[in-house]
Amino acid sequence: MDEVGEFGRSADLSSRTVIDVAIGVLVGWRGCSPREAFEELAGAVRETGVRIGSIARALVDLASGTDPSAPHRAVALRLWGDAMPRPSALVSASRN
Repeated sequence: MDEVGEFGRSADLSSRTVIDVAIGVLVGWRGCSPREAFEELAGAVRETGVRIGSIARALVDLASGTDPSAPHRAVALRLWGDAMPRPSALVSASRN
């Protein structure tokens, strides 16, 4: 197997993994089904023109609070900022 083919398969797997995690984030935040979450991601792609792997990565980065300068973070914040749990909600949920 050549290195280019191996890299392509690895990148595809990585992108699919990030998309799956982003779907999980939306399921948790919105309380929707995985199918609805995927459709929301696909709608974001249509709306913004950002590739699905990139918009999914931005959503995961937003959810995890990592790298505030990450590409497309502002787009993810605009699209999903309203769905993010507030810090006070997280504290009260962990106390229950």
